[in-house]
Amino acid sequence: MSGGTSMSIGFGALIQIVFSDRPGLGYDVFQVFEYFRVEKVAMEVSIETGMIIKFICADEKNYEALIASLRQVPGVVAVSPATNMPFEDRENQLRTILDVVSEGIIAVTKEGTITQINEAAKAILQIEKEVLGRPINELLDEQMILSTIRTGQAIRLFESRAMNGKHPRRYWCSNQPIIDKLGSTIGVVITIKGEEQIDEIMKAVHDRVQLTTFSDIIYQSEIMRKLVETAKTVARSHSTVLLRGESGTGKERFAHAIHMASPRRSKPFIAVNCTALPESLFESELFGYEQGAFTGAMKEGKKGLFEQAHTGTLFLDEIGELPLPMQARLLRTLQEGTIRKVGGTKEIPVDVRIIAATHRHLERLMEQGGFREDLYYRLNVVPLFIPPLRLRVDDIPLLAQHLLRKLEQKLGKTGYSIQPQVFTHLASHPWPGNVRQLENTLEHVINMVPDHSELTLEHFSEWLFEPTPSIPIRVTKEARHLHIDIPIEDRWPTLKEIVSKTEAAVIEEVMREHPSSRKAGHVLGVSNTTILNKMHLLP
Repeated sequence: MSGGTSMSIGFGALIQIVFSDRPGLGYDVFQVFEYFRVEKVAMEVSIETGMIIKFICADEKNYEALIASLRQVPGVVAVSPATNMPFEDRENQLRTILDVVSEGIIAVTKEGTITQINEAAKAILQIEKEVLGRPINELLDEQMILSTIRTGQAIRLFESRAMNGKHPRRYWCSNQPIIDKLGSTIGVVITIKGEEQIDEIMKAVHDRVQLTTFSDIIYQSEIMRKLVETAKTVARSHSTVLLRGESGTGKERFAHAIHMASPRRSKPFIAVNCTALPESLFESELFGYEQGAFTGAMKEGKKGLFEQAHTGTLFLDEIGELPLPMQARLLRTLQEGTIRKVGGTKEIPVDVRIIAATHRHLERLMEQGGFREDLYYRLNVVPLFIPPLRLRVDDIPLLAQHLLRKLEQKLGKTGYSIQPQVFTHLASHPWPGNVRQLENTLEHVINMVPDHSELTLEHFSEWLFEPTPSIPIRVTKEARHLHIDIPIEDRWPTLKEIVSKTEAAVIEEVMREHPSSRKAGHVLGVSNTTILNKMHLLP
């Protein structure tokens, strides 16, 4: 080796050293760098990549001598140029990931210094200057950060505001502590949703819409006539209504109509989609919160949906999807007729009519532990079953014509008619998506053909002639036929076994039309308890 000179000016270099592991190898490598008086900037070592070393070298001659000497170190297999430090690759990957996420993300140290911020956070907070290395209190209220650092506890989805000049911007954020191996909080990751994202979420949770009345519900079938008459009678009371039926049958339209035919018609109708309401927001959205209830709470507090619906109707759509903890909180309000705001101490009376809806089989959910029995009986005061389209085929011609006119308005198209023989085939289709599927089918068809066209079987062939699965029980207008598969092997089954199989098939068919055990029991002339007990026989 020949010694190098001390450097005042040089160039940066990056090398990868592949080695076979041996004691003292790292020391020998460092000795080479010391001999040539090369300034090491960064280094990473792993079995997979070897040593990656970034350094500053005086000149090309010194660099070549250094590399030649490193290759002579026992255990060094190869020395070659490298392009990036592994941590730089990881940082680039992290940066790419952060910048494709739609939520704003900011990482800070336990001292409150910003170490990462993605493009979404800059857009939400309208930041144009460089903020890395700056204190977080220049962007956000640092109290929420300090709370997470102090307690080590995550804070989920709280509402707050950030100042941008003289104009406050509303946002939701969550704090997630960064914990080291010793259990100490060494930083916080903050996720932020902007005002536009908030509006999208809340639009999915509840919305004031143009409400349907019973005169807007299209039907001519006997089953729908009886249902509408019953619903009109029920509407005049203040009792809780549970709407049952498959997806796409129009449960929300019935909820609108019941409200509009009730004494509460001039009062608020608030719809809540239970699948779109995050558990972390359940209490604050439904019951509201008091001033200063939690970090980031609005200074003036907030009214919940129960208070907003006071003297009116609260529609709880997809109630069967509500997790058990939320069910317990809802049950207490329905039992007591009062709410307690988050952070509050007093009970506030609310006068709200509840209409709930579900496509789920709540009785089976109860058996499986997925739905509270006490909440079920609070909701199932007046059950109404909205029949699927396949059980109201007489309505299909009227519905199709009505939907056609509605779609013409929506799409700016005119002059469509439906060939009469098409209705026969529409009536024979199973329509698993019900009225919603019929509307979507018509929308697709009229988008594919010019104005003033007569719609024929050929236009509907994609839907009407697809194979449909057979079912063990066939229902016709004239009679009901039960097809029961009872295997006969080396012996005849006992009469008790045959009766049990038959009972199970009959109950399953009746429950298709009457998901309420009470109504099914009435149809079959037994108590609802008997129905629930015998449902254990169903597959």
